[in-house]
Amino acid sequence: MEKVEKSLSRNALASGLQTENRLICALVTYPYLARILRVDQLGQYDFAATIVSWAALVAGLGIYAYATREGAKKRDDPEELSRFASEVLVINLASTLLAYFGQAACLLFSSKLREYGPLIWTLSFGIIFTTLGCEWLYAIHEEYGYLALRNICFQVLSLILLLTYVKDESDLLLYAWTTVAGSAGANLINFLRLRKYCTWFLTWRFSWQQHLLPILVLFANSLVDLLYVRVDVAQLGVMTSDYYVGLYSVASKVTALLKQSLGSVIVVTVPRLACLYGQKGGEFFQKLARQIADLLVILALPAACALFALGEEVVILTADLDFAPAAGAMKFLGLALVFSLLGWFYIAAVLVPARQEKAALLAISIASVVNVSLNFLLIPAFKEAGAALATLLADLVTCLACYFLAKKLARLLPSGKKLASSLLDCLYVTGSCWNLSVEVDGSRKGEIFVQSRQKTCEAVALTI
Repeated sequence: MEKVEKSLSRNALASGLQTENRLICALVTYPYLARILRVDQLGQYDFAATIVSWAALVAGLGIYAYATREGAKKRDDPEELSRFASEVLVINLASTLLAYFGQAACLLFSSKLREYGPLIWTLSFGIIFTTLGCEWLYAIHEEYGYLALRNICFQVLSLILLLTYVKDESDLLLYAWTTVAGSAGANLINFLRLRKYCTWFLTWRFSWQQHLLPILVLFANSLVDLLYVRVDVAQLGVMTSDYYVGLYSVASKVTALLKQSLGSVIVVTVPRLACLYGQKGGEFFQKLARQIADLLVILALPAACALFALGEEVVILTADLDFAPAAGAMKFLGLALVFSLLGWFYIAAVLVPARQEKAALLAISIASVVNVSLNFLLIPAFKEAGAALATLLADLVTCLACYFLAKKLARLLPSGKKLASSLLDCLYVTGSCWNLSVEVDGSRKGEIFVQSRQKTCEAVALTI
């Protein structure tokens, strides 16, 4: 048990280091890009990256989760693990080829996507390297320290390439290559080290059905999750223009970074919760889970209030005055942060340890339908603010659905004392932020934010 505890501690430390490095790189990268590239160009990049994420999903299927779960059972048998890894790699290569063919067909038949052809193909170059990298094999052997060191080194390399070569508005494609270079290099190192863990070989003669059925079930979960997370950018790009995608990308990236930072407490405690649920019964599980729920509320509510109160200032600080109309979207996504974190907690910390993946899939599926439907209703009228409001309402649905599904397993409403303390913190943060906003010279930005504030009020009124 002691060895397991130390292993969990090291894994948590490695995960924390990766998260912090990712946050630091993002805090340097995005303000720099916002000042070098235009809103429209960042919108082009984000839309192209969304399209590539769908191709990457098809290439990956549910292979990472399946291979990690099943391969761990064969870790102590090198011959059996080598056979299993070879079969999974062949399936992954086949799905990658299918993904590239599907992407080529979409570009061939869609005039809208053909406009983004060079950017899409550049970003998709990294898909094959992800397949060859077989990161799931390193997860099987719990090589989280190596993965953390590798990721940090190549994230720093990607940042150096970005600052060196991306200098003006014409360097959008170079920016795409810098991101691909980092991920491709990391996975190339993985590929070169595979022989250390198994002797793999290419073979087509094995029972595909044995692997494909569970892989496709996990793929369905990944598909619904990606639909829930990325559909707003895709719909915004198709229904409006690159300009509004660029505005939305600023707001979504800021809130995503904050969510990653606050959500790290979920990531590092899920293994312990799963262990407690499976081995020690409900009392210890309930106690730790309740403490995490309280902590999330204490952190998330004041953070959401700060983003709502200082939406304009955060946009300008993160990007530039050209991105100021994104303030309305920032306010909605800031409020969504609370429900998003709690929904994530109920899924990762309660439903999954209790083997209720189907219940989690049901909750996300319902929220995805809500999100897509509201996007069709709100985006034409309110553009990026409409997409953000749809996300807020979808996160609310996810949180409520997951809570009602999880409450049969654990009573995880935040304690009244902690909730009251958090609400008092919210009042203090809101007042402080309002005073700060008043002290800022409003003469220059007064007219800039009229459009975003008007969109915010109109969208709320329509929803009510």
